[in-house]
Amino acid sequence: MSNLHAKLVYVRIDNRIECIEFDANTSTEDLKETLRSAAEANHTDILKLYNHKGNLVAINTSLPVNISSEPYRLQVIVKNIVDYNNELKDLIDRIENLEIQLNSLSSQRVEDLYSKVKNLCSKLENIDHLSFIGLFKDTRLYTLGNFKNTKNETKNEKIQNVYEKFKSYSMVRVDDETRQFLRSPNFDNWKFEDAELLVLLQQIFIDLELITKFSIKLETLQSYLFDIYSNYNDVPYHNFRHAFVVTQMMYSLIWSIKLFDLVEPLEILALIVSALSHDLDHDGFNNTFQVNAKTHLAMIYSDKSPLEMYHCAVAFHILNKPESNILSGLDKESFKIFREYVIQIILATDMASHNQIMIDFQMTLEEFDFKNREHIKKLMIILMKLSDISNECRPIDVSNVWADCLMTEFFNQGDHEKLNGLPVTPMMDRDSGITKSKSQIGFINFVLLPLAQSLAKLFPVLKHVLIEPIKKSLEYYRNLEKEPQAQN
Repeated sequence: MSNLHAKLVYVRIDNRIECIEFDANTSTEDLKETLRSAAEANHTDILKLYNHKGNLVAINTSLPVNISSEPYRLQVIVKNIVDYNNELKDLIDRIENLEIQLNSLSSQRVEDLYSKVKNLCSKLENIDHLSFIGLFKDTRLYTLGNFKNTKNETKNEKIQNVYEKFKSYSMVRVDDETRQFLRSPNFDNWKFEDAELLVLLQQIFIDLELITKFSIKLETLQSYLFDIYSNYNDVPYHNFRHAFVVTQMMYSLIWSIKLFDLVEPLEILALIVSALSHDLDHDGFNNTFQVNAKTHLAMIYSDKSPLEMYHCAVAFHILNKPESNILSGLDKESFKIFREYVIQIILATDMASHNQIMIDFQMTLEEFDFKNREHIKKLMIILMKLSDISNECRPIDVSNVWADCLMTEFFNQGDHEKLNGLPVTPMMDRDSGITKSKSQIGFINFVLLPLAQSLAKLFPVLKHVLIEPIKKSLEYYRNLEKEPQAQN
């Protein structure tokens, strides 16, 4: 029962953030020992804990939970160096004793041991999916492209540099050619760096007239967009760049079907915010992993769409910050409707509910009414689901990189499942013989294409915008699968 009341807090220790988990049965001393271990502090050192506002707080199990972007800060006060004299003397004695023992070893035994260790390292270095052990440089795919971090910046340094560039770039007008390109499903995100993508997101709000219709101040919008950026993690697939391309595809669909002529501005705003927020703080592991590993999120949300529930919570936490509240112009009733839209839209991105959502939408198509709010809600959900999985609607040179990123994240999860003795999620076992082409063929045939075809029944223009590119991608992967030594 205690696991159901587990708490997770984020604590900054030096330049890193640690996740600390405890429950009602944890004593204050145990919590302090956990923090002491995380900080690698001596048992005689003094611990001081500050909240994100800089206030000193007591270390006990009543600590409020927080989020990774607002961690507590742990300060370790080391005891006076004089106190270590006895320990240092003891350590010196132990080292001298160890030297005597080593000298008694024959040179042959030392050489044999060295040879065995070297041979083991050589074997591990040639197993790609064990790179996280740290025996060789990690070359994960999501570091490729124009956005590659070549300066070995820390996450905080990277975020700060992006913020400064974003503020600088946002003063420059986006040219008409780029604005038109932004409305196309052929848009290539790999040609832009993160700060430029933030500027393009700002342009989406401007061109949809959301700033004027909802009285959003430009500095508030910029703070909101940067908070969104800061709350995505550097994982191979479910990162900020994924959030951008999902939002951009949503924007492209809105223009393609002229949705702003069919629904209210509040619905448009809800779609854009949902697309931006739908994977906030994703850790690179899906719901199946969360449930099987009994993670904090699975415990909090009782195994029911734990990731999507959490993404919603983070989304409204950001919107609740005064400096990032782009909804301040909404009245209570409008906010209630908006919140309902966003929560239902994000929860619908859980693929566990995919089949039922498809059945409901197909039934609605027979008598779809744009004046019926429930029908509009179902349409918004379908638009979100399609945008979320729309990579194969794009040109091959764009979508192919995304497929590689997804396979990297999938296999990373499969590796962790094996190492932790968990059931290996289907399609995520790198040793099962699954290839990128096999994976994409099945996904397009059974998920993406039927979804796009259903939407095209309501909006025939999408046959050209979506169906044709999807079929080209399907043909590409079928040809790739036929190649005897295809690079998957």
